[in-house]
Amino acid sequence: MQTPEAGQTSTEWSEATKRTVAIAGVLIGVLVLYISRPVISFILLAAIVAFLLNPIVVFFDTRLRMPRWWAVMLTYALLLVAMVLLPLILTPAVVDAVRDIDIDLVSLLATTTTRLEQLLEQVRLIAVMNYRFDLSPVVDPALGMLTGVVPEEMIPSPDQVYSSIPSVLELATGFASTIVGRLLWAVLAFLFTLIYSIYISYDWHRYGDSFLEMIPVAYRAEYIYLGRQISRVWVAYFRGQLILSLLIGLIIGVGTALLGLPGALLLGILAGLLEVLPNIGPVLAAIPAILLALLQGSSVLSVSNLVFALIVILFYTIVQQLENNIIVPRLIGQAVDLPPILVMAGVIVGASVGGILGAFMAAPIIATGRILAQYAYNKISGHPSFSLEVESPLVEGEVEPVPVADEPSVPSAAEDAPVAREPLTSADHRAPGEAHEVESSTTEAESVEG
Repeated sequence: MQTPEAGQTSTEWSEATKRTVAIAGVLIGVLVLYISRPVISFILLAAIVAFLLNPIVVFFDTRLRMPRWWAVMLTYALLLVAMVLLPLILTPAVVDAVRDIDIDLVSLLATTTTRLEQLLEQVRLIAVMNYRFDLSPVVDPALGMLTGVVPEEMIPSPDQVYSSIPSVLELATGFASTIVGRLLWAVLAFLFTLIYSIYISYDWHRYGDSFLEMIPVAYRAEYIYLGRQISRVWVAYFRGQLILSLLIGLIIGVGTALLGLPGALLLGILAGLLEVLPNIGPVLAAIPAILLALLQGSSVLSVSNLVFALIVILFYTIVQQLENNIIVPRLIGQAVDLPPILVMAGVIVGASVGGILGAFMAAPIIATGRILAQYAYNKISGHPSFSLEVESPLVEGEVEPVPVADEPSVPSAAEDAPVAREPLTSADHRAPGEAHEVESSTTEAESVEG
């Protein structure tokens, strides 16, 4: 077997070989993604967890001078402690909130049946001007169905519930293996996601360096700036959603408690959790509160249930307006400034593709796509990609370039005069670092001669 001799350069691939290898690499990558699709959701979730916990890891690593591995393990230990303590603290309060919801289903069914019968009796014969419409063929069967309804029989008694327990147990035994299998799968999925996230957190700083090594030196500063724009979107979104969920949950919980709505704590927790669904979540969170106001009323305000339901609707509307016009712009800012209709469509599409995780990530994905689309459009049309003057790539130890403000300049006579252009030399095609060294040496030579 022949080995390359010293000083011998490697042969260059032809254009056809390069295209063939590139196409084969893309096809292999698509195949690997297709084969790995069962674990992609776990890896994405682990990356999100690592992204959220990275500031804490950096704090332990840089401020407290802890080794990277110990900083990661301490962060995830605190996460596990919080995941264990929060249910233990909130469960008793949630149970008490559920007990506050006291709805008499028997009387509610009886009242609903009576009102439906009265409504059907009124629409049996409809007179419009000089015409009379007989709806008896439709109304009479409906009245017959409602007449046979006995609310007490529709709500099972305690004796009926106790007598059905053996049959329920026999039925549950058939599903025991399935339930145990799913529970075991959920535990394994949680453990694997946690392990993935730990390793991603440990090697977080290496991913960016590895990606930059694949980019030519002349384009690195531009791509660093693009990456920071995208990172700003995700950081602002996740940080804003976390604070927003806590704040809205607190406002809803305290507000509904002051209005006398039963289950205020449960409604606050529900409102905070549904904030992960932009624009749609607040509407879904308001539905249970309105139903409780209609069915049970207020324990503080002496108004009818209908009026109290309107007050609850007004309260949720005010909170929604405060959230959209004051809270969200201050927490998230312009990083995820998207039209509501686009966000709602993205949430629906994301939910249909990726479930809750897809709905939650719809807004930052759309915002990231907007940044990439704007960057591609500027490149295609020949416009400046950024307002930043990208002159040299960022390497370790250099200062980040800052935006340069546009200052009015008065052209001088020398500037107005035509300047003879010299042909480009080989020095003009050098890398930015080499060109800078040449300029520095030239400047030093001129100073010595002077």
